[in-house]
Amino acid sequence: MAQAIDIDLERVRQVAVGLSLLHTRLGSTASTLGPDSGLATPRSVGALRDFVDDWSVRRGRLLESIEAVGTMAERTAAAFTQVDDDLAASMTPPAQVGGTP
Repeated sequence: MAQAIDIDLERVRQVAVGLSLLHTRLGSTASTLGPDSGLATPRSVGALRDFVDDWSVRRGRLLESIEAVGTMAERTAAAFTQVDDDLAASMTPPAQVGGTP
């Protein structure tokens, strides 16, 4: 017995849009320390720079993952839409030409 697949394509597309927005916002977050950072000691500035450097690497990986999942969501919606269109076309009787069945 065949089982129905129920996919909310609009929701999948919304996920893709949301991930794109998250990617943009996270990607534009400033991650640099200037000389006027307000930290009192060279040791604390060094520790914060180490954190920022590590965060930059991790943020870069996170951005790559967000972008990949967003692309997957877009492609999933497109693929299911194509399958649905193909199934609908295969179930539609061909047009009759010249009045013959």
